Amino acid sequence: MYNKFSPESIENYAKKLIGKTFKDAVGEKDIKGKGGLGVLLEEHYFGYKPNSDKEPDFKEAGVELKSTPYKKNKNSTYSAKERLVLNIINYMKDYEGDFEQSGFYKKNKLILLIYYFFDKELDKLDYPINYVHLFEFPEVDLEIIKRDWETIVNKIKEGKAHEISEADTIYLSACTKGANKECVREQPFSNIVAKQRAFSLKP
Repeated sequence: MYNKFSPESIENYAKKLIGKTFKDAVGEKDIKGKGGLGVLLEEHYFGYKPNSDKEPDFKEAGVELKSTPYKKNKNSTYSAKERLVLNIINYMKDYEGDFEQSGFYKKNKLILLIYYFFDKELDKLDYPINYVHLFEFPEVDLEIIKRDWETIVNKIKEGKAHEISEADTIYLSACTKGANKECVREQPFSNIVAKQRAFSLKP
């Protein structure tokens, strides 16, 4: 297994996934329901129960786990298949304090990225895992992400959470998150409910 207090130990254990399919990693499991493939790895490879805590997944090591697909493009290059969703925005809390003390930064400061190859011809359990890396935002990118975070948070402070748009920012976006338009949340400085959104990285 791995040392739950050591990011390097967690990364080394995760790197054993490279070259394996999800079936290789966790066996025949039911992938229906919330989280899908990521939940499989959390429960059956890393051995912890998925949760919606504000703490990182490996809280003792301060590491957040994110598994995400990439695809092959028509011109034979590769790209992310979808945005990387990080965590739900809590309008009632996330405006408090500065970026370094924010729930977003504490949860996502250090991310264990697991990339698997999306192939529509394959069963999900047969997707191959090809890349594992312990990731920190480079300083130059982090400055942009910080400004994006401040743009989002300032709209909350202005009572305009319902006006937040992904077009407002460069790297870090506030994507809508929920089954339908009825997924809304209260905001602290307005009586107008706002769409549920999550911090995410644009593809």
